[in-house]
Amino acid sequence: MLKSGIEKIWYADMSYYEVKIIDIKNIALNTYCIRVEKPEGYSFIPGQFTNLLFDETNPINKKALFCFTGLTNADYLEFIVKYNNNGNLLVNRIVNSAVDDKIKIGKPQGTFRYKGKGIFIVAGTGITPVLSIFRNLWLENNLAGNKLIYSSKTMDDVIQHNELSEMLNTDYINLFTKQRYKGFYFGRIDDNFLRMHITDIAQYFYINGSSHFVQSICSILKGLNVHDESVIIEEEIFKQNQLTKILQ
Repeated sequence: MLKSGIEKIWYADMSYYEVKIIDIKNIALNTYCIRVEKPEGYSFIPGQFTNLLFDETNPINKKALFCFTGLTNADYLEFIVKYNNNGNLLVNRIVNSAVDDKIKIGKPQGTFRYKGKGIFIVAGTGITPVLSIFRNLWLENNLAGNKLIYSSKTMDDVIQHNELSEMLNTDYINLFTKQRYKGFYFGRIDDNFLRMHITDIAQYFYINGSSHFVQSICSILKGLNVHDESVIIEEEIFKQNQLTKILQ
């Protein structure tokens, strides 16, 4: 059974649930946290993503993928959405939605998930699936031993900075590519930067960000003799770009 008022809708290749938005707020520069009702029996694995849409006939919705950022045992589903003013009508509508507006969510998808302790290397909104992983590990008291390297343009672009600092302490490393800050690294992640922070190539390396970012980091790790099976990326999102070829 579905929760009262939640309707399951079937479209061509996927079933969707129509749910209400229960909270939406600005949490960083042009970045919004949106919470929606959680359908009865709906579950996801931290690191996964799904489709969000308003109008199933709009082709843009087929590329509108958003990662779960909340706890698996919460009674709501949470997503973090970045609005870049790049013409994405769906994102524009989401960030301008109001509580009680209805939105459709698809089934959980994706292969990016936690396999064991390691280093998470992310850029921009690539932090979103990692948030869900970290929050759930933190709740289980099992986060220790993991490290985060988080690249952002400016401090204002960082998502959930205080929360990440609290969870990871000295295992949380920021660097910025657009503005310099005292006490923080400036520049892009390169071979030398990773050599400074990697002490064990046998651990897992979780990579997420833009296609270019993922490709670049995977190439660097390959040059550091990191084993293919130790590199975790979102294969479902990046397979069209054939990024996994970098690991071959």
